[in-house]
Amino acid sequence: MKGWIGLIGGFILGFLSAVIVSGVAPELLTPYTRGLIPAERMVAVTGTVEKKQREVARLLLTLSTPNGVLLATFSKQIEELDLLIAEGYAVTLRLAGYSPFVENPKVERVETNADRTHVEPPAPSTPEGAKR
Repeated sequence: MKGWIGLIGGFILGFLSAVIVSGVAPELLTPYTRGLIPAERMVAVTGTVEKKQREVARLLLTLSTPNGVLLATFSKQIEELDLLIAEGYAVTLRLAGYSPFVENPKVERVETNADRTHVEPPAPSTPEGAKR
């Protein structure tokens, strides 16, 4: 009988600790629960970087998306993302669903501003003395 009480008590304590950790510090469970959300249910959210702010241990990006404004906080790969992303760029993030606050989302694609990358080359000019 004591064995069953200990087993059930341990199960309840483990369940309660998982619920508390997921509420207080979900980033601790993310490496273990990442595979539970199928890739088909992930949504690609594309937005324009309105503001970028670099702090000591994190990078903050404010994105304007069709669903609304999104604040993405990055605490991993800060230097790389800071060099890669600038204000005005279009960024595509892979999320489980739209949320106004996301932490360490997967960056799927970064596109520079269209008018900076697709500049038309000047038309070839003919010298004035040249015959056609």
